[in-house]
Order: sequence, then structure tokens, then C-alpha cells
Amino acid sequence: MLPTLRQLEYLVALADTGQFVETARVCRVSQPALSKQVREVEEMLGVALFERARPRVMVTPAGKEVVRRARQLLADARELVNAASAWQGVRRGTVRLGVIPTIAPYGLPGLLTKLRRLYPLVSYSIYERQTDVLIEELRSGAVDLGLLARSFDDQGLAGVDFVEEPFVLVAPKGHALAAAGAIRVRELSGSSLILMEDGHCLRDQAIEVCALAGPPPATAVAAASVSTLVRMVESGLGATLVPATALHAEVRRGRGIVARSFGDSSPGRTLTLQWRASSPSASWFSEMADVFRSHYLELNATLPRVSGPKPRIRAAR
Repeated sequence: MLPTLRQLEYLVALADTGQFVETARVCRVSQPALSKQVREVEEMLGVALFERARPRVMVTPAGKEVVRRARQLLADARELVNAASAWQGVRRGTVRLGVIPTIAPYGLPGLLTKLRRLYPLVSYSIYERQTDVLIEELRSGAVDLGLLARSFDDQGLAGVDFVEEPFVLVAPKGHALAAAGAIRVRELSGSSLILMEDGHCLRDQAIEVCALAGPPPATAVAAASVSTLVRMVESGLGATLVPATALHAEVRRGRGIVARSFGDSSPGRTLTLQWRASSPSASWFSEMADVFRSHYLELNATLPRVSGPKPRIRAAR
């Protein structure tokens, strides 16, 4: 006797939430029915998969291995369905899209509207994840697509780099970096910037820019979001680098902030849409990457003017 796919979904969801109540809600099943199904799988396999602790359920060592394999089996089952749809030429079903936090608030608005118009039979589940987690979920099949920034280990993945987004420096008025005009990278040498906390690729990208200018600056403050970064700048704590698409939402007039572009040789990040190399939906996902590219190039019209040349998003080379 083998576990059903539905039972495997219960195991994975319980491992992710750590709570029977929340898992029952996510899976749209009663808690007694969920508990019965999980117990049935444990009895079938002859091993305890979860430790019923309070307030959270903990996955046992055996459970971690079973859940890992369950994720892969579920991913393979979805790809089986997707492969059949690909042969039919039909774009339907649910696409699970993972997005890193420094892209989600600025790139997604308007994009989902375009996707729904182009693919009316498709629904979307959006998951905000840091890069390392998103890459792992792509490989395991927990998400179908990843919208993120290079660089990362893309082993087992395929995708399209669609645009290059410039960085812009923002600094409080009166700061040493708040002069008028475009900023040059070498001006950052020795400066102390406010950066994202560990785990965010924007932190690593900013450090790379600073390294081009000279010795990496000391950083005493770390933030969990671009919005928090800019609020810290408004408070006078220091300067930072932000993606150009964040300017419209985060940098407001009258808040004592100066935004400076780097001109034509602006440092920035390459945005990419990634999927599993084995995905039967690769041709469709490539189509979607074209939509992402067009959407981002249209965002150039919304970028505010800054000190120096207006930043410009360009198609990836």
C-alpha cells in the first residue's frame, strides 16, 4: 500500500507550518481528518514522522527524509500534468511564483494584471522568499518559477535574464554623499552605508559595488527591507543603495533625502526568471520572461528624476 498524493501534500504542509490547525486551514480539511491521514501514513511506513510537541509539531529525522522525498514526488506529479498541458498548447492551472523581497513590492504591481490578461485560465500563488530559500524551493518543486537577481548557484535550473536594473544612492541632506549631480563609484570609498541584513542578495550586491570603490565600508546598521533602509536614511543614520524601481514608492519629497544616479555606467543588478531545467513548461516560462521584460522596460516611464541623469532599466544583454 502506498501513500496518496493528497496524503503527501498533508505531510509537506504540516512540516512547513508546524501546526495541525494551520495545516488544516491551508489544506481545507478538518483537523481530525488531517490527524487521521497523517497517522495513517506513519502506520503505513512504520515510523514516526512528527513529534507532537506543543505549541508546534516537530519533524523527526525520519520525517525530514520522507518530507524531502514527498516534495519531489509532488513536483514530479505536477510536471506530469504540466507536460500534458504543454502538449495540448493550453496555459492553465496554478503557477507558484517565488519572489525575493527587494523585487516583490516594486516589480509585481501591474505585472500580475498583464499575466492574467494574457493567460486567463491561469491563477498565481505568490511566495516572498530570500534568495537561498527560493533557490532551494525551486529545486525541490515547492515553487514553479523564481523572480530574483543574480548571482546564485543555478545548478539544475534554467531561465532568462531579462533586464538590468540600476542602483541609485540615497543619502540624507547634509551627508557627505548628498552633493548635487551624478555620483561616481569611487566616491563611496571609505563611506559607511546602511545595508540589508544578512541573507538578502541586495546586501551582497551593495558590498560588491563598495568593493569597486575601495576597502569595504564598516556597516553598523542592517535593515530587513528596502523600506526600512530608506526610513533609516530619512532619520539621518546614513546613506544606502536602492534599486531604481524602489524610488517611486520609497523616496518621497519633503523627507530630507537626496537621490543620486551613477550615470551611464551605473552599477546594478540583473533580474532573472528561473525554473527547473526539467520543467515541461520551459517554452511557456520563456514567454512569460518576455512579459516580465516588457513590463520592466515600461517602468522606465515611472522612474522619478534624481540628481544626475535619470536612471534607466535596460534589457539584459
